[in-house]
Amino acid sequence: MCVLYGKGAKAIFADTGSEHRKMYERLDYVEGMLKELHGDDFEIIKVKGKVKAKGIYVDNLTDYILRMNFFPSMRNRFCTGKFKIIPIDEYLADKGDVQLMIGLNCDEEELRKGNYLNGENIEYTYPLIRDGYNRDYCYELLRYYGLQPDFPAYMERGGCKFCPYKSKKEYRAMVHLAFDEINEVKAIEEQIQAERNKYFRIRSNMPKMSDFISIERNNLFGDNSGYYQFSEEKKSCGVFCHR
Repeated sequence: MCVLYGKGAKAIFADTGSEHRKMYERLDYVEGMLKELHGDDFEIIKVKGKVKAKGIYVDNLTDYILRMNFFPSMRNRFCTGKFKIIPIDEYLADKGDVQLMIGLNCDEEELRKGNYLNGENIEYTYPLIRDGYNRDYCYELLRYYGLQPDFPAYMERGGCKFCPYKSKKEYRAMVHLAFDEINEVKAIEEQIQAERNKYFRIRSNMPKMSDFISIERNNLFGDNSGYYQFSEEKKSCGVFCHR
């Protein structure tokens, strides 16, 4: 969408402050490529939330989790509301009448279910659907410009470092490909556990993260199925893309 309609436009990225390092690197790369394509007439706006957590305002999801002593979950997705939807709402509130283009392609037309933002000054459009561009066309267009998706195995969905929608395979990949980030996740989990005096996991069907890391490092080529209690969930994230 940014390739086809980005000249003179601004893309909005709601930064939780807790994204993978590779996500920030990718954003810089994409913005540079699109500025070159559109003669410097393109910009990615990065907005951040300012959320009150036990009397103190924080500007990132990690600090919010540490102060509130619990992670977001599939049932309680405060991460999306507080650190994505509301910051975009607040950014657009004083911009006058704006057109917000949503990047669903025509293969996803049935997913168009309105919006999650509250701004009365926003007109929503779906240009890829309007112009008949499907997923295959979009991928080939991105490949032509060197912008095709190129994320490591632990970022199948993108998302922050401790996203509840990450699969167990993605967390396994983090152990071997992003060890500093999985250790950060472990430290956050352990701090929450200590504060609450009980064990609180990122995902209920995984061991605690310290055990999970040890299992994965010691059994790189072994059968780890016994450490997983349930099959992989197949749930939609539900917001904007509905994937």
